[in-house]
Amino acid sequence: MPDRTVEVTVTALAAGGDGVARDEGRVTFVPRTAPGDRVRVRLTKETKSFARGEVVEIVEASPDRVAPPCPHFTRGCGGCAWQHVARPAQLAAKQAIVAGALRKLAVPIEPVADPCPPLGWRRRARFHIAGGRVGLYREGTREVLPIDSCPQLVPALDAAYRAVVAASPPDGELTLVLGHKGEVVVGVERPWKLAEKLVGKAGIVGVVAGEASVGRPRIEIEPGLQGGPAEFAQASAEGNAALIALARGALGEPPPVDHKGESRGFLLELHAGSGNLTRAFRADGWRVTTSDITPGADLLGPADEVLARVTGPFDAIVLDPPRTGAAEAVPGILAQRPWVIVYVSCDPATLARDAERLIAGGYRAERAWPLDLMPQTAHVEVVLRLTRG
Repeated sequence: MPDRTVEVTVTALAAGGDGVARDEGRVTFVPRTAPGDRVRVRLTKETKSFARGEVVEIVEASPDRVAPPCPHFTRGCGGCAWQHVARPAQLAAKQAIVAGALRKLAVPIEPVADPCPPLGWRRRARFHIAGGRVGLYREGTREVLPIDSCPQLVPALDAAYRAVVAASPPDGELTLVLGHKGEVVVGVERPWKLAEKLVGKAGIVGVVAGEASVGRPRIEIEPGLQGGPAEFAQASAEGNAALIALARGALGEPPPVDHKGESRGFLLELHAGSGNLTRAFRADGWRVTTSDITPGADLLGPADEVLARVTGPFDAIVLDPPRTGAAEAVPGILAQRPWVIVYVSCDPATLARDAERLIAGGYRAERAWPLDLMPQTAHVEVVLRLTRG
């Protein structure tokens, strides 16, 4: 059966990045559309509850549709989903996504913060290499679209990326990270005989190639925060500063000594990673115990196993889990009964799921702070504060 073609009006942007329209009442997802677009769409998938399609023609363009600033976007690069959407409309969509996800929590939601420049904010990036092509996947495929330069990268990181591309790296994943002193470390998955020749070019101070490395494999990403190309770090320096500030504000200052004069302010930080938030909490006077599955944490292991081992008591628990959330940790958090929980999330849907269980266990969602840390994409971060009783 040939694919059907329909004409629809896009009314919103979904958490996955697609435009949302309705075809005879059925939700229809259409990538690369903007709210207000009237489009003719070829349906590529149809079920009873939803459909997916691709734009055949823009019948009437939305006032929020703009010319994409990157030529690779028009060639189908999947690195960004919203370069065709005006910046205010991107922020409004992220606000709506967070509000929709957290609607059952009945929590006040602050206006979405916008700390990053619209382009040139990435200090950490991942690309793909296949058959000598270096770039990003073409949207909806595993085909590598060659990218000669990426406007999402901080200019110093883009210069390093271009130097790597010119050196013909081996197939696999390519990662790069830029430190606050302008140093770059590059990572590739396979051994690379030419890796040594890159050191000293375009700010590159080290290359990790498979199990081997030349130069320095790790740098200071921010003062007090070390990292390598394959280690997680927030992609934007400006965004990370805003995230830390909001997490500190949501947590507040440590409580004073108790009536016996004994010190308080005990904080358990789950999914602490490399200590990105830990630095700030300790500077504020909290007595932090960190947990993660990577070396360097005070307690190693998955969050639920760590919670089963610790004795507490903790005045507060902060968690910053991966996109899948922290469902396994919720029973242990409830058992610890901290006064304050600060949940930092990169997925509003899993945040809502876990927060509903915390609320059912006796907590109240006080306030949520959304942040747009990745302009031109559908990703949105949220900081949520919950208190007991």
